[in-house]
Amino acid sequence: MKPVVAISGFKDSGKTTLCLALASRMKNMGIQVGFIKRTHEAGILGSLENDTGLLLGENFPTVLWGPDGLRAESREESPDLDWMIERFMPGVDFVLLEGGKGLPLPRVWVGPPGDCPEGLGGIMAWYDRNGDMAKPPFFTSGQEDQLARFLVERLLHGRTFPSISLHVDGRKVFLKPYLEGFLGEAILGMVRSLKDTDGKEISIRIRRENRGSE
Repeated sequence: MKPVVAISGFKDSGKTTLCLALASRMKNMGIQVGFIKRTHEAGILGSLENDTGLLLGENFPTVLWGPDGLRAESREESPDLDWMIERFMPGVDFVLLEGGKGLPLPRVWVGPPGDCPEGLGGIMAWYDRNGDMAKPPFFTSGQEDQLARFLVERLLHGRTFPSISLHVDGRKVFLKPYLEGFLGEAILGMVRSLKDTDGKEISIRIRRENRGSE
């Protein structure tokens, strides 16, 4: 599963603003970020009265493709989070989920620590714009860079990935940590079924032939 962190708090606590700030800073770090807004409000999907709604009513995942962009919709009543991310966000490295107090995820609580519901689990950091520094690790307004790096280090770079290096014509190509991990896991997944590979150093050489036009 790709790293997912819930940005949780009460209404108007600043969750969306914080998600935007974190996503922007992670993008500057070279990380592809996906965003999910968890809501319990009804009526967020297309109307059943049009053609798109008829397809949604039959439970076909649907993408609306217009001149101004795309919108993906599905009427899965209890969608699995992994399914949702792989179907609609296959290229992301890190997911910010706004809300999700009832989901078993690592989370940042937005608001004063004293207002946090008792028993809410998974809290790995606190963010309070008013600066109530009651509990560490604590972040406040102006420290969004530090919070973004804290989350990436704990949830993305802190994961154990296979070590991999890429060379093109003998020259080593720098790989960002998330890409190194992705390639390593993908290659191991393909060769893991072969005999005598477990725990071994694996070298793969690919030669690409340049064919001239016929």
